Amino acid sequence: MGGEGANWIGQAPFTTDGHVFVNLGDGTYSHSGLLAIRAAAAAAVNVTYKILYNDAVAMTGGQATDAHLSVAQIAHQVAAEGAGRVVVLAEDVSRHDRRDFPARAEILDRRDVDRIQRELRQQPGLTVIIYDQVCAAEKRRRRKRKLYPQAPKRVFINDEVCEACGDCSVQSNCISVVARQTPLGPKRMIDQSSCNADYSCVKGFCPSFVTVHGATPRLRQPEADAFDAAALAMPAVPALGRPYNILVTGIGGTGVITIGALLGMAAHLEGKSASVLDFTGLSQKNGSVTSQVRLAARQSDLGAPRIVAGAADLLLACDIVVAVNPAQLSRLRAGRTLAVVNTHVQPPADFVLDPDLALDGADMLRTIARLVGDKAVTAIDATHIAERLVGDSLFANIFLLGFAWQRGAIPLGLPSILRAIELNGAGVEKSKRAFSLGRLAATDPKRLEAPPADEGTSDAPDIDALIADRHARLVRYQDSRYAARYESLLDAAGAAERGAGISDRRLTAATARGFYKLMAYKDEYEVARLYSDGDFGRKLNEQFENIGRLEIHLSPPLLAPRDPATGVPRKIAFGSWVLVLFRVLARLKFLRGTPFDIFGYTAERRTERRLIDDYERALREALPRLSTENVDAAVALAEIPQAIRGYGHIKERSIARAMPQLAELSARLSDERSTAKTFSREPA
Repeated sequence: MGGEGANWIGQAPFTTDGHVFVNLGDGTYSHSGLLAIRAAAAAAVNVTYKILYNDAVAMTGGQATDAHLSVAQIAHQVAAEGAGRVVVLAEDVSRHDRRDFPARAEILDRRDVDRIQRELRQQPGLTVIIYDQVCAAEKRRRRKRKLYPQAPKRVFINDEVCEACGDCSVQSNCISVVARQTPLGPKRMIDQSSCNADYSCVKGFCPSFVTVHGATPRLRQPEADAFDAAALAMPAVPALGRPYNILVTGIGGTGVITIGALLGMAAHLEGKSASVLDFTGLSQKNGSVTSQVRLAARQSDLGAPRIVAGAADLLLACDIVVAVNPAQLSRLRAGRTLAVVNTHVQPPADFVLDPDLALDGADMLRTIARLVGDKAVTAIDATHIAERLVGDSLFANIFLLGFAWQRGAIPLGLPSILRAIELNGAGVEKSKRAFSLGRLAATDPKRLEAPPADEGTSDAPDIDALIADRHARLVRYQDSRYAARYESLLDAAGAAERGAGISDRRLTAATARGFYKLMAYKDEYEVARLYSDGDFGRKLNEQFENIGRLEIHLSPPLLAPRDPATGVPRKIAFGSWVLVLFRVLARLKFLRGTPFDIFGYTAERRTERRLIDDYERALREALPRLSTENVDAAVALAEIPQAIRGYGHIKERSIARAMPQLAELSARLSDERSTAKTFSREPA
């Protein structure tokens, strides 16, 4: 920021680092970045400039770049400046004519970025990568305005196949890949409302990803459509005897800035004065964004645009995680601030690094209540209501605006707000509907509230029901004999708890989940069954309409090519014909574990079978020693399988992380000799 990497010129002689990469946007390149590249060439330092040709100044809102240089023109420029190697990495190689580029320039697919970076860091002098990909957030904005072609395909995750390993988030760095709670624990799903259609998540090493061509998200039919907005009672609008301060908190890409703009325009239409101070930082999508809106009867009453400490009259918490930031909390005050809070918790960027990240929305709500008082806080799950009744979670912010207005928390008239929505021009009818639904929720909240989803829960309150459910699943997985092995260990765990006088059954519950996780390992037969049992097709049709061609992204061990730089298998897109193969393969599950199981000879399958045996043996050795003193260690041992996730090399890494903990806990519960023989890592 500000030097475009030129500081490396002075630093390079005094460090053992032999090379650096410098990311440079095409906008910055146009106005000053080329000078830094020229200086690096003149100084003969080892540096690779990665020019991000994303077609917009994405950092500050998607403005057009200054010079409008083409990829080919930039390639000619940097080659003329002395770049020893120029590589263009494109999301669509076909749109480039090789004849437009310098002779020594290379044009490759963007998936080669890791290999190219590894090569260039070894090359002395100046090298340049031109990474040609329209900013994904900018694509979404343009699609919204019908200035860019709609995404040709959508990504769908078969949650039954998903292992919640988080590799899709690592590959895409996108939190439109969100958590979904299911009866089998947290899985992943794509938030179709915010998805940028970049498709990097598909590279996650998992067979659960499906791309659906030509489909559009199915809009759920409103469940509370029969109401007359005009019949709703009109609230008392606050007077503007003094400036009125509204703090809007949310995340980038969801319309937080739009809320401030609507309020500012509505005030203008009424002849009132307004200032709108937006804080976007570097956020284009999913980062923290706030809008500070100040309304007054006269311009002279406004003063500074910033809301000072303790001066917020209304907190419109479109995102509760941003709202509990200390900087935002400092603007709240008991006796003055009314808080309208969306209880839906959108995981922050840390979710990419920690797939088990769980944020306590209730605790955050209590934090706000402690500052403003319990009676001054109104909480509602605006995201799920907007998704269910408007068809798009992005209208949650407008819903909250309507809710706050109906509660008499916004000193503006209804006609001016509706007119501001019309002037905004984006999703006018849905925005009006969301605003009216917010008003209805403020008047009759029980009419709109519903369970967040049909997703079930990961914590079954009835342990016997949990065991029965897993037993039935294992019968479908293999057969009743296989399920009987599961039930035998659960019976032993229950008997050990009763014998030790432990009544909470924590160990039984942990064993029920852990042993099932290991026994129901997702081999080729199981993945095939989960795609062909009818549940996949039902969920696909629930989420999309106009479904065209399907592609299932798989990495068959004998067919998948390997990345030349990392050695990791790549995925191949198979057409819907593979579903026919899945139906055949699913019927062959009786071969699992027999000498005729051709998949069972791989190292991964042998490891999975060994883990089942090791886990059962460790628990059976620990159960006779169970007591109130060591029950916590026994529960921790039983829960170990929950950390073993993924497929292939991802699962191998998770096993390697789990094994030391498994051995340590077993040592605490068993004698040294039994521990040593229990956790042999030799193939079964």
